[in-house]
This record gives sequence, C-alpha cells and structure tokens, in this order.
Amino acid sequence: MKTKHRVIWAASYRTSGKIRDAVDVVTLHPPDAWHLNFIGDESDETGDYTLTSLEARKTRLDMTFKVYYKIRNAPSKAQDVKELHEVWDKYVAALEKDYGHSRS
Repeated sequence: MKTKHRVIWAASYRTSGKIRDAVDVVTLHPPDAWHLNFIGDESDETGDYTLTSLEARKTRLDMTFKVYYKIRNAPSKAQDVKELHEVWDKYVAALEKDYGHSRS
C-alpha cells in the first residue's frame, strides 16, 4: 500500500530453512527524510534517514537504526554492521551506475 506520506509492505522470507514474515512501514517526510518501522518474526527495527545537501551535486545520507532481536543467538553488533555495509555497498554501486557518478 502506498499513500502520499506512507508506504507499507509485507514480506515473507526464508532463513534457517523457515519461512518468516515481516511488515515494513515507511513514513515519508519530504523532501529530505523518512522513518522506518520494521516488525518481523525475528526482530523489530526503527530507522531514520536524512538527506543533507553538501554542495552542488553532492548529498549525504545519514541513517540511524535501532534493532530489537526476538531470537536466540542474535548477531553481534559487529556482524550487523558488516552485513549492513555489504548491503549498502550494493545499493551505492547500483545508484552510481544509474546516475553515472562515482565516489570522490
């Protein structure tokens, strides 16, 4: 479901051989911010994203997350950060490909 200020979607995914469910609610704060509420079988998360103009053609994305695990043997903070960096490295590469910019 998508409205002018909110996007909601449900997802099912497989982890450790089991089907898990989650719901994402993203509240948009145009033009430069959005907030995430993620409710899942294994964890709940909140996240805030803010865009800041730095100079002509440069923008910084700041992200802050809080994760609350509901499972035993939850990943360590270091494991979470490593996985987050891997995911965002892929996003950055895709964005740079789409928009023709490289990091400087």
